[in-house]
Amino acid sequence: MIYIFTGAGMAADSGLPTFRDTGGLWENYDINQVCNFPRFIKEQNIRDLTFQFYNERKLQYAVAKPHAGYLAIAELQQQQPVKVITTNIDLLHEAAGTAGVLHLHGRVDQMSCAQCYHYWDIANHVFEPGECVACGSAMVKPGIVFFGEMAPEYEALHWLIEDLKSTDTFVIVGTSLNVVNPIAMIRSAGKSPQIIFIDKNIPAAAKAHGVVCMEETAEVGLLKWINAINQS
Repeated sequence: MIYIFTGAGMAADSGLPTFRDTGGLWENYDINQVCNFPRFIKEQNIRDLTFQFYNERKLQYAVAKPHAGYLAIAELQQQQPVKVITTNIDLLHEAAGTAGVLHLHGRVDQMSCAQCYHYWDIANHVFEPGECVACGSAMVKPGIVFFGEMAPEYEALHWLIEDLKSTDTFVIVGTSLNVVNPIAMIRSAGKSPQIIFIDKNIPAAAKAHGVVCMEETAEVGLLKWINAINQS
């Protein structure tokens, strides 16, 4: 089984800005305000700012196109079992044709309820205040995990790691490992799949534990790695 874990660096190769890099989104927004769950609950102006922020993201994501690395993953999934996990909220994996993507931090086409944690699809509609379709609460938000909020899909990632076998391959692409570190999680669980790390900036946390590091952009590195396994 092949598992592919993608972060912001994957989407960056399709022209979407990252959050933390130089020139990233957090240089233009205060993370103590935008996407701050406790303040979203308490302060109307923070709610307004957060809706504005994610509607801007939605416009960006609507015009982005999956690069060749995304397409290669989708094609690989047609040939053998591939599970994709991503911290990204865009739908570029789905646009490329990949099925069953696990979105750890939510999706740009969903709303959620801060009271009952129900999620529902809104497709291309803008994020806007309203009522929860499940419980009727007026405390609704973009279906994206904020700072200080529970991340419901982390449990799914935990059980996925628990099921890893030594014959599996776990590929990590385009992430700093600062928010979610699957390498540490895998080793802490006592699992020993082959781990491949692809990023143009290899973090120190990846340079250990027998991880094979490819210092490439997400698109280039994925194409090289998939080409190599197709020829093996």
